[in-house]
Amino acid sequence: MPQTAPPPSRLPTFSDDGHVHVVVETPKGSPNKYAFSDALGAFQFKMVLPEGMSFPYDFGMIPSTRGADGDPLDVLLLLDAPAFPGCVLEARLVGVVEAEQRERDGTWER
Repeated sequence: MPQTAPPPSRLPTFSDDGHVHVVVETPKGSPNKYAFSDALGAFQFKMVLPEGMSFPYDFGMIPSTRGADGDPLDVLLLLDAPAFPGCVLEARLVGVVEAEQRERDGTWER
């Protein structure tokens, strides 16, 4: 029987050479937002971006991490061509963006 990969929440954060593992959730150029659902054990469609908008780069997450919102830390990957949802790769961190997002109840989350 073929082996299956562990869910992203069980992947190590760092590779053997010190790079971070990144799991691609939404590929570059996609107008659709996807995210891994631990409850489903699969990638789940979240929403369609407003008309004319798309992800400028691959968007993903660093496995086995948790931000203040309880979700894994987000990553914007600077690649020449898009990957695909579920693709795991090693990346080198080049910067950090601290952002706030408005929640459905009107509060702001950092």
